[in-house]
Amino acid sequence: MKWSEVSPAPSHKQYGRHVMCLVILSIATWMGSSTGAVAKTSKPWSGSAAFGFSSVTGTFPSLNLHSDDWIRWRKYHWENRAHMSYNYTAASATIYANRLVLGNQTRYYFKPKIHYVFGDIRYDRNQFNGYFYHLIEIIGEGNIIHLNRTMSIDYQGGIGAQEDHPIGRKSQVNPAARLAVSYEWHLTRHADFKEALTTLLSTANNNTYESVTSVQSRLYGNFSLQFSYTATYNEFTAISYYKKFNTITAADLMYHF
Repeated sequence: MKWSEVSPAPSHKQYGRHVMCLVILSIATWMGSSTGAVAKTSKPWSGSAAFGFSSVTGTFPSLNLHSDDWIRWRKYHWENRAHMSYNYTAASATIYANRLVLGNQTRYYFKPKIHYVFGDIRYDRNQFNGYFYHLIEIIGEGNIIHLNRTMSIDYQGGIGAQEDHPIGRKSQVNPAARLAVSYEWHLTRHADFKEALTTLLSTANNNTYESVTSVQSRLYGNFSLQFSYTATYNEFTAISYYKKFNTITAADLMYHF
């Protein structure tokens, strides 16, 4: 079956402006990270900027450019975590899909610093699973459990709202709940293993499940190499052509500051 008979690929002209905006946003985020690196001695700030390649399976099997950036700020009982992840997929002069994830979580820790309340907002522009975008706003609480000196578990739950815009349909807003668990293991002084599981439940029956597995190893100085595997399952797709299960396997060169 031809592509045009099922789900015609978006034309370059139609999404040219959107892609330019995403590229500019990516560059701006990277520049912000670099600016923070100058003030490396400032303890409240830390983060990383990463760039590499990824392989996608599911609706749009392909090889892509990949970027993944973090900025974290801590002071007293407060912590703020900002995150950006971007995948660019193209074939010839036609853009088949691009994925942008923007997230920000603000936490307030109680004494000792294992119990906290948070506010979380996440924006997904993801054509891989048949949606123009998801916008999720959640408030809740979480706990950090230190299993030993090298392992810890961070789990949280909250409620809020989710706005969806499926491809070919109108946007809608529905109540939502979010459950998340992340496990971190410091394998050695220069190597880390992380696993993050997230469940987003919505009254619109479009529940989303995501697993992110990553291994990071220091190369030299502030540079590290990271391998990650992201698996996403969405129970509802607006068009039958879009597959419910999609994966992203990425290799990134990462700079910490």
